[in-house]
Amino acid sequence: MTDRWLLPEGVDEALPEQAEKIEQLRRVLLNLHGRWGYDLVIPPLLEYLDSLLTGAGSDLELETFKVIDQLSGRLMGICYSSFT
Repeated sequence: MTDRWLLPEGVDEALPEQAEKIEQLRRVLLNLHGRWGYDLVIPPLLEYLDSLLTGAGSDLELETFKVIDQLSGRLMGICYSSFT
């Protein structure tokens, strides 16, 4: 029962003190890039695998959690390399 709280490899949590530091850094970086003229873009958390792993995305195969869309039955992926 002691390992039921373990997270999968590549998945981590941020407790309050670390989460605050991460958020402050995120805000600094967003403001800096905004001053440089960049626009904010938030890509989808998950995509269908056939579009996610095309072209340069094919390198992400081993860094992608696969899940099944319950409505269509198609495979979707969550790429965890974008979170590290």
